[in-house]
Amino acid sequence: MRNDAFKRGATPAYIAPKTEGPLRADLAWLLGILVNALNETPWGQIAPQVIAAAATDQEARAVINDFMRERRASVKAIFAAAEARGELSPGVPIDYLVQMAIAVPYFRKLIAGLPLDREWLETHVDLICRLAEDSAAP
Repeated sequence: MRNDAFKRGATPAYIAPKTEGPLRADLAWLLGILVNALNETPWGQIAPQVIAAAATDQEARAVINDFMRERRASVKAIFAAAEARGELSPGVPIDYLVQMAIAVPYFRKLIAGLPLDREWLETHVDLICRLAEDSAAP
């Protein structure tokens, strides 16, 4: 069945996030895995179909929801550890930073059709870290 194939393609092995710090290193490591997955693994090839199917198919939506729940939890754990180390400014909107960390690579690759390379990844991580450290962040 199509959704079984989606589920297999959408559920790579869980990789526990690095949370030893600093924030920049932990985010670069985890988002580097995402960039590699989108560029070099079957997930990068099947992701557009899974995402498209999720718009109209409840089973595909459940697959995406489960997949993204795990990814958000991993990124959130990195921010939580950074917060515990005092690396984040008080009141920083962690949930928005988590969404930005994950959503932007998908947008860039799948919608804008732009490359995900090492230079882009470093810039992406740097911008997220600047927002996390900026006390004026919304």
